Amino acid sequence: MNMNGTDIALKIENVTKAFGSLKILKGVNLEAKKAETIVILGRSGTGKSVILKCIIGLLTPDSGKIIAFGMDSHNLTKEQRPIFRKKIGYLFQGGALYDSMSIRENLEFPLIRQEDYQGELLTDKVISALRSVGLESAIDKMPSEVSGGMMKRIALARTLILEPEIILYDEPTTGLDPFTSKEISELIIKLKEERKVTSIIITHDIPCARLVADRVVVLKDGIFFKQGTFSEMESSDDEFVRGFFDFK
Repeated sequence: MNMNGTDIALKIENVTKAFGSLKILKGVNLEAKKAETIVILGRSGTGKSVILKCIIGLLTPDSGKIIAFGMDSHNLTKEQRPIFRKKIGYLFQGGALYDSMSIRENLEFPLIRQEDYQGELLTDKVISALRSVGLESAIDKMPSEVSGGMMKRIALARTLILEPEIILYDEPTTGLDPFTSKEISELIIKLKEERKVTSIIITHDIPCARLVADRVVVLKDGIFFKQGTFSEMESSDDEFVRGFFDFK
């Protein structure tokens, strides 16, 4: 895929990662355009989440580079680090809301920690983020009082509250019924259209991938083995690739 350098939001160059003698990533390369949605497919336990954690900085690659916003994620200055992290949002598989905090407090937390918002401005930001996922009325509920689908949407609102330019999704529809999964997929599309967000999505949910993906990449043996549009991958003559679509 030919891309003008100014169109690239994220670039992964020959990233490797091992845990002891177990080599997980063996030279991953990927370029994501601004406002592009990329879905990563791969078998369980083969390193998909490791890629996301390397991008966000929860893990450090053994070699290679991850570049976004003109910065190498693992060679940041003290001044660059908060800027980089603010611009990349991470939606954890389970939502990762704080059980002891209300929905309001969960969304206030990153604003207070990273932006020092206070008072009415803080409340306005929280309400706006919840409104964007259709859950303004849940603001004073506790996480235990909302459904799994609502929790995913609230976690997405918390991710959005710092207005990231890139969002990493780790299984955003896992455990959800088909109707709610479609709602989450439609929210991902809405973010692309309205905010021009670049999205990297790990999923085993093929209907979700069909709806949201501009490009599908397949991880095999520690590298991105094949890539293309959803239609191209669905009709691939490669047996490994085709296996992801046989049970759609």
